[in-house]
Amino acid sequence: MSSSVGGAAISAAPSESRDWAKSFGLLWKLDLTIMAIVVILFGVVRPLGDPDLPMHLAVGEWIVRHRALPFVEPFAWTAVGQPYFAYSWLLQTTYFLVFSEFGSWGLRALQGVLVLASACSALMLARAEGWRPSIGIMLGAFNLIVGAFFVAMLRPQAILLITMPILWALFVHVARGSADWRHVAGIFLTTALTANSHLFFPVTLAPAVLLWVHRRVRERRSVAAILAVLAGWMTSPYSPHWLSVFRFNFGRHVLMAYPSPISELQPGFASMLQPPVGPLPILVALMLGVPWLLDEGAVAGRMRVFATAYWMLGVVLFGYAVRLFVLWWVLAIVPFGWALLRVASASEDAPPRLRFRLFGLVACVAIIAAALSRTREERALEGSIAERSLPTFGARPAESVARWLLASTRPHAKGRIVTSFAFGSYLTWRLPGYSASVDSRGLQPDSVTAAEAVVSAAARDYPVGPWQSADLAILPVRFRAAAVLDSASGWHRVRTVPGYPVPVDSAGLWVRGEWWARNARRGP
Repeated sequence: MSSSVGGAAISAAPSESRDWAKSFGLLWKLDLTIMAIVVILFGVVRPLGDPDLPMHLAVGEWIVRHRALPFVEPFAWTAVGQPYFAYSWLLQTTYFLVFSEFGSWGLRALQGVLVLASACSALMLARAEGWRPSIGIMLGAFNLIVGAFFVAMLRPQAILLITMPILWALFVHVARGSADWRHVAGIFLTTALTANSHLFFPVTLAPAVLLWVHRRVRERRSVAAILAVLAGWMTSPYSPHWLSVFRFNFGRHVLMAYPSPISELQPGFASMLQPPVGPLPILVALMLGVPWLLDEGAVAGRMRVFATAYWMLGVVLFGYAVRLFVLWWVLAIVPFGWALLRVASASEDAPPRLRFRLFGLVACVAIIAAALSRTREERALEGSIAERSLPTFGARPAESVARWLLASTRPHAKGRIVTSFAFGSYLTWRLPGYSASVDSRGLQPDSVTAAEAVVSAAARDYPVGPWQSADLAILPVRFRAAAVLDSASGWHRVRTVPGYPVPVDSAGLWVRGEWWARNARRGP
């Protein structure tokens, strides 16, 4: 293997078994099996607490029940008739079907399998590049770390950490002239999976830059690979409406204003240093160090242009929003691998000692056991399709209110709820007979965001929000809208629950008098 990163990137892959045995010893297959089990368990023990999961389940249920995809807002009474595109329909349907058939542990198992797939995809990329197994393991570990920071639970965005390394690997084969039509078919299928799972699917064209790097753009198989990506985009039922989809989701509205009030949409370099400062700055520092490890002697010519351009694009994206670090990572994963290879170029692979292996295994088991113990309360809230409860972060008070509401109203009661951004996704899933004021994108310029800032029902030159047309309201008591509801004619606060994890951050349930008279089992 060449000592330079560029040379290593284009060298032929060595004998795999011999290389794995050199890196991990004769029992390397056992080591890989144990590592795979541990990685799956790291995914399984994570609670089903992602704030977006309830809405994903609700949309998946709608798709299964109607045997169709929604093109018009399916839930929110404040967005009736407005366009809606379930661009993550494939994963949303999968989440619902798995939950229906196998319950919460089925979703946890799916979570574990997806985490393992992200590690395996990085190994696939390392194999295509001809890197030794230890580099592949390290790259897979970093892929898992990025996932743990940004898509730690069941989120459609996690698909990028699986499909993008695979696409890079497939394009490596095409760029080197070692591909056949199976690789082109793989590019099509992987791109189609991404396009039906997340709105960031245009990034799947990024690995095609390798065709330019290796001067193969005009070859028949290279053209076929690019066309396979474009054809994959067209497999989505929403493909005729892609321009409308992007305009609808990224147009001007309250949550997309810069800087956004949503934490994951805030500027990356500023957000990562806000207290409490966690390990994220270390990960960012590693990414910022990539150019210093790839000097002119290591990577030159078109490889350097490609690496620099994608790395700089990633810096800009992360600077705009924290969550876009994932795009920075998948754009720069190949240069990051080159940097790993350069750092390790002076060392020789040797199987880790037994004591080190046992220490690592015991540490992993301890972390998994601690996670299981720490999340006992969350597991208790993981209901079924019938119970519909989930341990959604930030929505624990909403669960208490919803449980009390169902117990206090007549069966099949319906109503229009004005609620908060943090509660909206959860209540759409938890109370299917009701309609919440949060539209199904989780973006609501005309409803909840405005309602949170209400100062009086007669406020001038300020969006008042939809509370006057609602039947009931479920809001944090600290919201100024709560004071308006407390004093509004015809409205009653019938329930207050303590906040979680902060007890003083309580939530309340307000009802309109005539609605309550029709639907309550007892008077307010």
